[in-house]
Formats: sequence, structure tokens, C-alpha cells
Amino acid sequence: MRIVTQDKYFLRDLHREIDLYDRKLIHTLKHETFATEALREAAARKLTTKRESLANTARTLVASGIEFQDTDLPRSFRPEGWVDPAASDKEATGAEAAAAVTTLAGEEQSAFGEEITRLQSQALREQESPLASALGSWQDDLVAYKKKRQKTALAAV
Repeated sequence: MRIVTQDKYFLRDLHREIDLYDRKLIHTLKHETFATEALREAAARKLTTKRESLANTARTLVASGIEFQDTDLPRSFRPEGWVDPAASDKEATGAEAAAAVTTLAGEEQSAFGEEITRLQSQALREQESPLASALGSWQDDLVAYKKKRQKTALAAV
């Protein structure tokens, strides 16, 4: 019989698995195609049940005193204002790179360049909030912007 040692590494893997189930659940609800809504709801219930089982196990391990790092927490477990130190470093370097591109060009960015910069910074902020990157995609905003720009270009011609 296999004995599972419940230590900080087990808890870290459990947190990763919970995060995986969060992403699977969002994909099922938003992108997966089903024949009927009843089948979609059944699949979502199945994933939610498994995720809740894992979440209860993780909460039990945390309550028993097993240590963990805040960066290992699933996005759905993180507090509302939580900021990942690594993400804040990425945001700072992204802003510096955008400023460098602007100064190297010697001219102001075009409207398209400004929109890309805004969307990239928005994507970095969305990574900080739980499940926000899966619920609202910056790629959708970019596609809408391109359609709008194409319409204005055609109207000008």
C-alpha cells in the first residue's frame, strides 16, 4: 500500500492541482462545446466537486500547520489585493522597455502602439487578480480594436 507523505511539497503540488482545476472549470464554462447546457453543467459540477475535494484537503493541511509560500497559492485562494513580487518586477521591466522603445524611435507612439502597450500592461495586472486572466482576455480587446481600426480605415478611403 502506498503511503503519501503530507508535507510542504505535497501541499505545493495540491495547490498547483487546484489551480489546474480552476483553469479547466473556466475553460469548460467559457470555451468547451457541448451538445446541451445540461451536459455543460454536469461537466462543470464534476470539476467543481473534484476541485472542492482538493481545496478541503489543502485547507486541512494548512490548518495542521504545514508551511507554504504565498506564491504557491492557487489564484482563487489569493487575497483580493495580492501582488506577486515576480509580476511586479515584470511590470516594471515591461514599462521600462515600452519607454525605451518610445525614446529610441524619437517620436510618439501611434494609436496602435499605445493600445498594444495598454493591453500588455492590462494583461500583467490581470495576472495578479484571481481568475481574471481567464475571464477577460486582452486578445479579445485587441481583435475588437483591429476591427474598429479596419472600419475607420475603410471609411477614410
